Amino acid sequence: MNPKFILTADPRTPLVGTFVYGMVDQHRDLVRGYVRVHGGGWYDKDDVRKTMTLYGGSGDFGPANLAFLNRIPRELRDYTFIYQPVPGLPGNELDLSEVEWF
Repeated sequence: MNPKFILTADPRTPLVGTFVYGMVDQHRDLVRGYVRVHGGGWYDKDDVRKTMTLYGGSGDFGPANLAFLNRIPRELRDYTFIYQPVPGLPGNELDLSEVEWF
């Protein structure tokens, strides 16, 4: 099991990407129902520093298109999201001002 995430969209709202994450073997294990997937990757969740670092790409769906990151679970509201193209290199903090917390 590995920490992976995907951005899913309901067919009725294909431009709204929902952040889905969990410990799974394959990225496709995170897909529930009929959805469109805007890529995915890996994550490192640090509960002490309250950071969620996103990196890499999904073998099933390709790299995450973060332009579709519109909805994030409420339990992550106090976290800073960082996109790090390559683990170990500096990352960029994501602007979550327009995100819907559900």
